[in-house]
Amino acid sequence: MDDPFHTGLIGTRLSAITTDRGLLSDKQAALNPNLAAIFIEEFTKEKLQAGDHIAVGITGSNPAVNLALYAAISAMELQPSIITAVSSASYGANREDFTWLDIEAILKKHKLIDFGTSYASFGGKEDLAIGLSDNGIQRLSEAMVRNSTPMLVGATLEENVSLREGAYRELIPKGKRYRLFVNIGGGLANVGSEPNAKLIPEGINKKLAEKPFEKEGIMMVMARQNVPVLHIRRIQRWAKKYDVASTQEMIPIPGQGPAFSKRKHNVTVATIALAVLLAAIIIVIIFDRHDRRFMANIVDPDEEL
Repeated sequence: MDDPFHTGLIGTRLSAITTDRGLLSDKQAALNPNLAAIFIEEFTKEKLQAGDHIAVGITGSNPAVNLALYAAISAMELQPSIITAVSSASYGANREDFTWLDIEAILKKHKLIDFGTSYASFGGKEDLAIGLSDNGIQRLSEAMVRNSTPMLVGATLEENVSLREGAYRELIPKGKRYRLFVNIGGGLANVGSEPNAKLIPEGINKKLAEKPFEKEGIMMVMARQNVPVLHIRRIQRWAKKYDVASTQEMIPIPGQGPAFSKRKHNVTVATIALAVLLAAIIIVIIFDRHDRRFMANIVDPDEEL
């Protein structure tokens, strides 16, 4: 079974808004609610405190990782400026009517988060969804419209990176600065190119500005502004590093496991984060099951003829 816990956080292999192949095992590994502890730990290393501003660049490719990040942000009371590339790789938030923006809307409706995506782009090749059908691009546009999310779209990848730079500058209050840039996955407007995504060390990077890149994404722009960059791409390695690997037998219990006995986490903060994440997953489960029951009851009039 692709989605062993029926969370609704694992999508289909293909859809109109699927831009690339994705590993099902990566999506399944991210279903552990204790994954939020990874972000708690990394944020703590950077000495982030309540009220600190961070810039965030994500895609729809691994919604469970996005949820873990949001749980940590909420628990630590950080102030995020978020830009999302809405399209998705296989098994991510790639249902046309259930994109990452739609998942965010559910979390907001149930008051699980009080923040979300400020701007969105198509994502995919050149951050312009090159290769998707006209229908796919239309469905991405519709997702942005129904969730009232302004679109960032230029004529080239370079223009999209420039638009993101301007958007992040607009979103930070005057007199404040970003304490961290968080990149999840390999969105090209964030990393610049696919080779960059693989070559940039995962974890906290403080010297990216010293390295030459043929193509630059917004993380290089942030690095030149002395903003540390947290780059997370291969979630299974992170899950193994922090002992929060998932299994297909049962969903792990929040706040329990090797990660909490071996490491000196702030247990109170981590527990709050995990509780928020688990509640969010439950809400998504409920809505996903409701949608599936609704769709199952729809009768195609052509089939009755």
